[in-house]
This record gives sequence, structure tokens and C-alpha cells, in this order.
Amino acid sequence: MKYVNGVVLAALFIAPVAGLAQGAAETDAESSVKWERNLALGATYRDGNTQKSLFTMNLKGDRFSDDFDLINSLYAEYGKTGAPGASKSQTEGQIRGQSEYRHKFGDSKFFGGAYLVGLHDAIKNIRFRGKIGPSVGYYFIDTDDMKLDATFGLNYVYERTAADERTFGEYRAALNYLWKITNRSSYYLNLEYNANMEKVDTDNNGLLVTGVRSQVYETLSMFVELRDEYDNLPDAGVAEHNDITVLAGLSYDF
Repeated sequence: MKYVNGVVLAALFIAPVAGLAQGAAETDAESSVKWERNLALGATYRDGNTQKSLFTMNLKGDRFSDDFDLINSLYAEYGKTGAPGASKSQTEGQIRGQSEYRHKFGDSKFFGGAYLVGLHDAIKNIRFRGKIGPSVGYYFIDTDDMKLDATFGLNYVYERTAADERTFGEYRAALNYLWKITNRSSYYLNLEYNANMEKVDTDNNGLLVTGVRSQVYETLSMFVELRDEYDNLPDAGVAEHNDITVLAGLSYDF
């Protein structure tokens, strides 16, 4: 299992680096190739009867072309909550990195590729969850101002928690939507659903991320985002199925 763990982690971080290297080697003649990179930082602080702090970071690097797309992200959050003057307990602590490669089939809107994910969640006692697997999808809309696609895939999952470790097969379905409303503002929606192949009805989870961005100065934007993580089988000590977070912060394009 340690070998599988290492392979998943290596693939997760090698894929984005390989994509960056290829993008740097392309010539200016390849005008159809487009890179989008941004770093978003968010923070929330509450002081009064309860003191609460939450800090988030989301680093993205996407490559779009006529031949293939490469979509990468690294999300992290850390937060504490407690009474004023008392010690604070950690209430958020997650690192999630993912990379998706999409090969387009000529003029067709269909694509096939591979999906990689690595997750650590201190609150849910997930020391490591790695996923890797093939996927197929379809671009319903694929323009500079609007993109809408759906994908379906099968993943091999390795998970290690504080209690035990396990491996299983997983179904994955996802929907992504991006609308550049104007040259200075955009809206995005990402939906993902995962289910254990052997326990589809009882062991499943999902992720919803939606938000708006508005440019305030050249490469600097403000954003408001809602994240909802759903787990049909929350770990011991985590009673809620839904974990909802509302974020606001700044995003830097580079």
C-alpha cells in the first residue's frame, strides 16, 4: 500500500509540472494554446462570544488547446474556533490536490483522459486519500467566454484513516460550468459525485464549488465562493453530512 500511496502522490505532482514545462516550450505561433493561472487567498475572522478564524488558499493552473486540456488545482484550508481567552480547537484542516488530463478527439466534442486526486483532512481523520483512474467526457459548450462539460470515470481509491486503511473501486461523475459574464467578471460552478462501486447507496460523497469573481485591478480580482462537501458516511465524531463554507478574498492572475 505504501507503494500505491507513493505512486499516486508522484503522479499528482508530476502531471502539473509536465504540463507547465510543455507550455513553456510552445512557440508564439500556437495561438490556440491558452494558460490560465491564479492564486486565491481567503480569510474569515470572528471575535465576540466566540472567536473563529479560517484561512484558505487555492492555486490553479489550467491549459486549454485544440488538442488537449490540463486542469490542476491545490486547495488548502486551516481554521480554529474557541471561547475568548481559552485555547482554540482546530475546526478546519484540509489539503486537496488534483490534476485532470483531457485529450480531445479531433473536431468531436468528446474527450478522454485521466483523473488524479490526493486528499488530507485532519477533521475527518483522513490521513490520506488517493484516487487515480480514466475518464470520458463531453463539451456541451467550449468557447472563450463559456464552457460546459460533463465527465464520467472509474477510480482506484486508496484511503488511510486514523482507524484503518482500505482500497476500493469508485464511480465518478462531474459537471463543470464557466461563464465569463464580462471582461472583468465571471461565474463558475463545479459539481462532483463519487460512489463506492460495491456500496453505491450507502458509501458516497460529493463536492459543490460555486462562486463569482470580479476584477478590481489588472491581475487582481475579488471573489465570493461557496463550498459544500457532502459525505453519506461521516467519520466518527463528525455528525453532519454537509460541510458548508462561504469564502471571500482576493485572487491574483499570473
